[in-house]
Amino acid sequence: MFKKIILFISFIFLFFTQQIFADIVYLKNGNRLRGIITKETDKSVELKINPGAKVTFSKDDVKSIDKETEGQHAKLEEEWGIGKNKSEVKEIAKDAFEEEQLEKGLVKYKDKWVTPEEKERLQVAGLARDADKGADEKKFVLKGDKDTARSNSAKKLLSKGNWFLRESEHFSIFYRDLSQAKIVGDKAEYYFEKIVYDLGYEKDLKWDKKCQVFIVESTDKWKDFLKGVGFNSDLIGGFVPNYGEKEMFLCAISDGYLALTFPHELTHLIFKDIAGKNTIPLWLNEGLANYEANLTSISNELLTKSIKRGTHILLGDLLRITVYPEGKETRELFYAQSEKLVEFLIAQYGREKFRKFCDLILKDKAFKDVISVVYAKDFKDIEDFNIKLVEYIIK
Repeated sequence: MFKKIILFISFIFLFFTQQIFADIVYLKNGNRLRGIITKETDKSVELKINPGAKVTFSKDDVKSIDKETEGQHAKLEEEWGIGKNKSEVKEIAKDAFEEEQLEKGLVKYKDKWVTPEEKERLQVAGLARDADKGADEKKFVLKGDKDTARSNSAKKLLSKGNWFLRESEHFSIFYRDLSQAKIVGDKAEYYFEKIVYDLGYEKDLKWDKKCQVFIVESTDKWKDFLKGVGFNSDLIGGFVPNYGEKEMFLCAISDGYLALTFPHELTHLIFKDIAGKNTIPLWLNEGLANYEANLTSISNELLTKSIKRGTHILLGDLLRITVYPEGKETRELFYAQSEKLVEFLIAQYGREKFRKFCDLILKDKAFKDVISVVYAKDFKDIEDFNIKLVEYIIK
């Protein structure tokens, strides 16, 4: 390999160099090379062919040598100093280096030689950075009177600090922390499609107006915002103050909490859109929201312990609750039992029946009557329903 490279270099210099100041080495194979002899012994001769390269030949391969004076050598050094033939030599050296790297099993990635595995990691990291960079390009500017369609709460929030905007088919996400925006934005459309599908309304529900999602990046700023718009400063997580405006406000208490809060509040918004002016039972509203937020395992553990102790909320009492229970334990039980009731109906008996169930419940039909109509083949009566529900929870 090295001999081939040397011969190729020799050919290039014979072709391109026209100096008359050089020593000339004539080889027995017919080639000749010009340069400055820097070292000569009985067995070899070393020839400097440019400012950065020397080649050595065995005397057995040399036919004859023509030498110039020291003065002529100085003129040649001066000629080299102006860079004649520099690009050709560099290209040859580059080719030799690249071939050496390839023989080591390396690949080139952005002017660096790395292993194939390292190239894959760098490519993936690069794609992630590009995605972040692209998402962070659109800065939002409040336009005063032109934003009349926006609520006063949204205007107050947007008037403070620098905001950015990410948009998709059904959502406009306003944020100041890109990592938080990605937690919501990357799955916003997925949650929309899933919730609508679970409810059986995938062919009927259309949103012409986008949901405006506002992410407040810290609990301190969240409390300040709530006080400024007249809400309880102890309110945690998020809320939708006006369903008609499709505005949702979220607090990034933590990445995990934000990931749960968004689908919870989105379920409220979608289900209210479906219900229209009809009243949604509190258990159904919160149970469905918790189900879509994927809180099943938490609800099941809490509820199983409560049932075994006999401290759970009886079905009739659960269905009659119209205001949020007081006390942390009772409130948690209310959410857990509501979620498990919804999960039981959807997971065990399908979304088509669940849609029919919701349609009748939203028409203010009694729960036991709706069960007897929609689930006539599944339960003998409301007592049978309750027994199978409890068996499902504690199994």
